[in-house]
Amino acid sequence: MSRWFLRRRDGDLRAWLFTILRNLHINQHHRRKRQGTSEPIDDGNAPAVEPMQEEGLGMCDLFSALDQLPEEQRSILLLVAVEDLSYAETARVLDVPVGTVMSRLSRARQRLRTILETGRISPLRRIK
Repeated sequence: MSRWFLRRRDGDLRAWLFTILRNLHINQHHRRKRQGTSEPIDDGNAPAVEPMQEEGLGMCDLFSALDQLPEEQRSILLLVAVEDLSYAETARVLDVPVGTVMSRLSRARQRLRTILETGRISPLRRIK
């Protein structure tokens, strides 16, 4: 901050600050190397955390698949799986028989599984 006057007025402040941090890190690494206490750049002091990009993408896929379900299937699936309601409680909330809850839930799970595996909705079968 003591060199604030050196900042370009038309430049990106965020980029300028990141450049300062990068240069400070490199200088500190060179200083340690000269003093004989060189440590690898990644010194292992940071906690090991698994990358979560795939989980985030999986959640995006799941939300997208949920949006593709019909409303009656989506609401039952969310009530049972997310809200942790029993079949009887779900039937009371939606004012439908328990058997209807069970069949819609089964169809919702199967359809969600199909969407997640193939990326598209399977067409409805016509029974004559």
